[in-house]
Amino acid sequence: MKNVVILGQSNYSWLWILLAKKFKEEHGAKIHFISSAPAGVAYWKKRDKNGTIDSFVTTNHFFTEYDNLNDSYENIYAKAREYEDKYKTLAVDVLQADRHLGRGFSAAGVGHPRSALSDKADYIKSINIINKAIIFWEDYFEKIKPDLMIGVAGGVIGKTCAMVARHRGIPIRAFAPSGYQSYFYWRTDEYHSIPDIEKNFCSITNVRELVTEDEIWNLKRLPWSDKNYKRIQQYSSMVFTFKQICGQIKRYLYKKINHIVTMGNYKLSDVIKCAWRMHTEMRYMEKFNAVDIDKLSALSYVFFPLHLEPETALGVLSPEFNEQMALIELLAKNLPAGNFLVVKEHIGAIGRRPAEFYQTLKDIPNVLIAHPYAYALDIARKARCVAVISSTLGTEAVILGIPVISFGIHTNFKFLPYVYVVESWKELRPLLAKLLGGDTEEAKKQRKEDGMKYLAALKAVSVDLHWSDYSSAKREPATEREVEVLYSSLIKSLGV
Repeated sequence: MKNVVILGQSNYSWLWILLAKKFKEEHGAKIHFISSAPAGVAYWKKRDKNGTIDSFVTTNHFFTEYDNLNDSYENIYAKAREYEDKYKTLAVDVLQADRHLGRGFSAAGVGHPRSALSDKADYIKSINIINKAIIFWEDYFEKIKPDLMIGVAGGVIGKTCAMVARHRGIPIRAFAPSGYQSYFYWRTDEYHSIPDIEKNFCSITNVRELVTEDEIWNLKRLPWSDKNYKRIQQYSSMVFTFKQICGQIKRYLYKKINHIVTMGNYKLSDVIKCAWRMHTEMRYMEKFNAVDIDKLSALSYVFFPLHLEPETALGVLSPEFNEQMALIELLAKNLPAGNFLVVKEHIGAIGRRPAEFYQTLKDIPNVLIAHPYAYALDIARKARCVAVISSTLGTEAVILGIPVISFGIHTNFKFLPYVYVVESWKELRPLLAKLLGGDTEEAKKQRKEDGMKYLAALKAVSVDLHWSDYSSAKREPATEREVEVLYSSLIKSLGV
């Protein structure tokens, strides 16, 4: 392994330098680091006290190049179609991965803050910048010739990077939560794929040595997840909202003074507006007349948890279908009489929805709205089935043995017999009739067995970091144990 490229994602900044050092020690590899801006390079150089990183490259120049059309419209579109054929990915799929250039694809997230880039977004210029990004990665990979790429980013830059790397046969590994407790794995692409999980599911025989029935029965979200939810709930407080706005102003001025320009610099006015909308809508939600969760057990219903939008879970993980409002209408319009669709808001999306969004949902006769503060797993346990696009709840549902309707085609659980991947609206009516028509004890028992087996397979490709401070926003660099465990699991995933 001669060359390793690391895309320095900030949420795991505690890991990258020491992981790079491990690769250098074990393989003598050269380490090439990708940062979004020069300020990031300065940050990483400061942390890299031993000179582990051999080269740096930044990607923020694409923002300043956005307005520069270097060819005719016809040639730009022709080049884009050529790349679509070569990389088997439509240009619009790249745009969906970007919160700024593709924000128009997020109709249920129009309140998300705008940026200077989203304000000046223009179709031909966006297609042109996709072409430029592909050329950039083609040249970069030709020069570096990486044997491994660590990290996957969102946006035009990250999506095109993954496309070109995949086409050139460069292995990709990105550190990510598995969707279960404190387990993490090394995904192999921007879709969070775990290729070995189905193979493990078919080969595992010692399920009950890896998973207990009590573990399934007591399945709950981790405390850090609840902590994050509680932090967002605090927006109902005027004092908390004011502090958050002050913090945003401070961060904005810091970037302004230090001339930090990236693709995702949000407008200060929009950030403040979004914080205020979160405050007002959180207050509204506290008085919201939601369905009583305790009474749901008496109803027959399908559960759909809304996704945050715009977000990776939609634009990146499911570019083929991610229209949430259309999905809700499709489900509701195909339910047999006496059955309901229960919809629960993602608390992080409050303040980003269109005006009258919740009233529109309330007006659909067979739709019930759960309170955003309700515990999603409690609703899922009582549901006849769960519908998702791409969601942690989908993973939790299959572990619990609950039938899942998946509108995303890249999930890691799509091979299970009680997961139904919908690729046409015509499939919905007979599918819902089947799932809501009745269940047998034998079928429930088999799903329970498969759920335990799936969890065992998931554990087999993951590492449990319950002992690690992985979720802390500010923490010390990785410990020797963390580096050894994560390096070993990465190497194992490569089959080295």
